[in-house]
Amino acid sequence: MAARFWVAGGNGLWSSSTNWSTTNGGASGASAPGSADTAAILATAGTVTVDSNVTVQTLQISSGFTGVLAFGTNTISVNSTGTVFIGATTWTVSGTPVINVTSTGSTAITLTPSTPTEANAISFNFTGGTYALTLNNCNVLSLDFTGFAGTWNAITSTVNIYGNLTLSSAAGFSIGASSSTIGFSSTSGTVRTITTNAKTVDVNLGTYGTTGCSYQLQDALTMGSTKTFQHSYGVFDLNNKSLTTGLFQSSNSLGSRTLAFGTFGTITCNGAGGTLWTSTLATNLTVTGTAVVNISYSGATATTVSTGVLTAANAISFNFTAGTYPLTFLQTASYAAKNVDFTGYAGTWGATSTVTIYGNLTLSTGMTLTTSASVMTFGATSGTQAITSNTKTMDFPINFNGVGGIWQLQDALLMGSTRILNHFNGTIDLNGKTLTVGTAYITGTGTKNLTFNGGTLVCPTAATTAFNNSVPTGFTTTAGTGTGKISMTAATAKTFVGGGSTYNCTLSNDGAGALTISGANTFTNIANSVSPTSFLFTAATTTTVTNWSVNGTVGNLVTIGSVTAASHTLSKASGTVRSNYLSISRSTATGGASWYAGANSTNGGNNSGWIFSNAPSINGNFFFMF
Repeated sequence: MAARFWVAGGNGLWSSSTNWSTTNGGASGASAPGSADTAAILATAGTVTVDSNVTVQTLQISSGFTGVLAFGTNTISVNSTGTVFIGATTWTVSGTPVINVTSTGSTAITLTPSTPTEANAISFNFTGGTYALTLNNCNVLSLDFTGFAGTWNAITSTVNIYGNLTLSSAAGFSIGASSSTIGFSSTSGTVRTITTNAKTVDVNLGTYGTTGCSYQLQDALTMGSTKTFQHSYGVFDLNNKSLTTGLFQSSNSLGSRTLAFGTFGTITCNGAGGTLWTSTLATNLTVTGTAVVNISYSGATATTVSTGVLTAANAISFNFTAGTYPLTFLQTASYAAKNVDFTGYAGTWGATSTVTIYGNLTLSTGMTLTTSASVMTFGATSGTQAITSNTKTMDFPINFNGVGGIWQLQDALLMGSTRILNHFNGTIDLNGKTLTVGTAYITGTGTKNLTFNGGTLVCPTAATTAFNNSVPTGFTTTAGTGTGKISMTAATAKTFVGGGSTYNCTLSNDGAGALTISGANTFTNIANSVSPTSFLFTAATTTTVTNWSVNGTVGNLVTIGSVTAASHTLSKASGTVRSNYLSISRSTATGGASWYAGANSTNGGNNSGWIFSNAPSINGNFFFMF
């Protein structure tokens, strides 16, 4: 059946002539258009009805046409070359508007759909041919290039797509490089799809619709390394696929937007330096799924990654996989990230403001870590996070402040000598490794735990707060596996402010300077590794130990005394203390154990409970068989 174009109020069919024309809804001629015809709708009003599928050479609509182009469920196919379609901004489109471009040749084709609203946009299917296509400065519904093996010429101004985009898998298909933008601009809640079929899109892309729109990748999307993906509105759903782009931007506060990664979705930014990622204005940005961004630039040009102020729920993980560039990252107060991994990066980085990492931190062996007076906060509130320093000194203050969070060292962590570690909330798991703080380890208000698992906390400074449990409420320690230790290593006087807590570890004086222990604390063990040295306890307090391993050597006595001219108490529930080469004053030894100071120890007076002789030998039972 030949297709017929009805014009509302008209009095007949369009004629089969070189050009059909209607005026004010009228019509002329009596036969239906055919595949040899060129259709030009010149009417300024009325309804043109496509009552079955029709094929014509070209379809040209007057720019003044204000009528209705009613597709219903039918399609129009154009099969000529040159300019095969001209649209209008003044029309109204109804039904499911689809135009098929069916040319199979190589002669250039141009479409100028104009810029109708989303409600009046038309979908275009390109089903064959190897021609060069010009489709530019227009608004369309969907574009489907399945079967097309030619080139979509570089656009020179924005193309807005309100529906789906499907590129061709044909080997000859390509999109010309352009500095202009393809905008995904739907305003509806319908999920729109983007299918690239492994073709590189060397054009800027952006989501410019409204908060209700949603665009979903159907396969990996690869853009040119100089191009930008701008996520401004609605939902951009990676759908567990990957987006590779030069630069990524999602920085506005105009409307809500969601970046949905899924479980495996990733974004890779590979531009040659500059601002490769920015979500600086993160207002109304929601991030879902396992959010991973790879910064894969391998050069030396200065690079910026601006995360913006993100909550733990919206924080994004960043991997820096290559390059020697100087990096600006987490550079502004309250900026945040989830996991940060520098493996492969060999440039220079240092956070320059008070920032938060909600996940793991992995430094690189080849990177340079600069100094900063600003605080880096580890803020996870659940799960176990890993900290890997790869021998790099973290020369900035560190806060652990995440209720319910656990941070586990993967290797030795060394802080700068002038930096403080503040422990407010969460668990620091030394995991058998050594954590060396700068000026002090200090507790703050919160629920905090120090787990050893055979690890060592080193407090190296000569200060009255080298270890400062200043807020003991909510503070606990866990031994875990092995024997943990708090090592006070300053060569001059230092203080352990215990706060009256229980320490499931060894407190060891490993520096020649006197160690003052304040508060009525409980220790698994008190020990020393150097002599001469001193242990000074707060007078009128009781220090409880499970073991006592303090000894001097010949000519190098270890002094046991009180901070002031009054006695302190040492308590051990059972067993035998075996010490030697001590100088003891104002000390009461009690608790049920036998406290032997050793025959080479000195009684400085005001002592009680100490036995100034060697402990009895440990007897064993021997059975000899002849």
